Amino acid sequence: MTDSLDPNNFDLKGKKSSKAPIIVIGVLAVGGIGFFAFKSMQTRDARKRHAEFIEGFQKVEKEEVGKFWACVLGQGLDPNALPDNLALSARITSQFGVDPKNYPTRVREECTPKAKDARDKVMALAGPSDYDAAVKKYAESLKEIGAQLDAWTKVAPAQVKDMQIGKALNQAGTAWHSYESGKPSDEVANYDRFLHCAVPTVDKMKDGQALVEFLFGECKKPEYLSSLNEKCGPELIAEPAGPPTKGFAGAHKKLSGDDRELSAFDDCMRKGRKGKRRDDLAEVGKAWVAWREAGIEVRKIGSEALKD
Repeated sequence: MTDSLDPNNFDLKGKKSSKAPIIVIGVLAVGGIGFFAFKSMQTRDARKRHAEFIEGFQKVEKEEVGKFWACVLGQGLDPNALPDNLALSARITSQFGVDPKNYPTRVREECTPKAKDARDKVMALAGPSDYDAAVKKYAESLKEIGAQLDAWTKVAPAQVKDMQIGKALNQAGTAWHSYESGKPSDEVANYDRFLHCAVPTVDKMKDGQALVEFLFGECKKPEYLSSLNEKCGPELIAEPAGPPTKGFAGAHKKLSGDDRELSAFDDCMRKGRKGKRRDDLAEVGKAWVAWREAGIEVRKIGSEALKD
């Protein structure tokens, strides 16, 4: 009987035993290929989700957010291209100046609802969690812009009077300088009262040069600008117009031949009005900065995710 435990009975070089290492290596190789294929598929899927999200975000930004900004700023202006919040304030002020009576109402009733719609659509976008914080900031900034614009529309009507005064300055001043004789018109009388309010010492001035030099110095003072617009400016649009001042004839005789003070007054009053409007729109500007930064953050996340 052969001893089954005899080492000679084992074929240590047999075919079956020699194939074992090769089979193991093959399995490992196939497993490695499968793993990398799986990882590659995951990467492609992740890139696809990022690409789809960014595409959706850009569509909402262009169409929905774009409608809101076009309503506020007018067509053809990219709010992202504005250099700073002061430029934004200047643009809103410019739009306001085109139609001061109706613009605030339009912003409140037509424009800010578009900001809410855009916010809702941004928040409805589905995408990788990488974007959650940035998208939330973006949506909240839109909400804040709308709220601050609504607040601005409540104080903006007070500026309509300033604009009326600004337009009346040149007309009334030209009438005053052109006056020759007879009963002064309402515009002439209004400008005369405005002039004596703005420059109480005007009757003692020698000529137009002295008046211009006075304004050059005074218009550097914020308190003078405030008084010029709020106290004296309303004289230009007074209805019914009152009579000219007692110093009318003397001031007109000395100053009517030199109208340079009209430009000086205009510059002073613009400066004063600009300061007020910039403050009124300060919170809108802050919200715009937050909105722009959040948008940059969203796009940066997408850019990093889609790098080769």
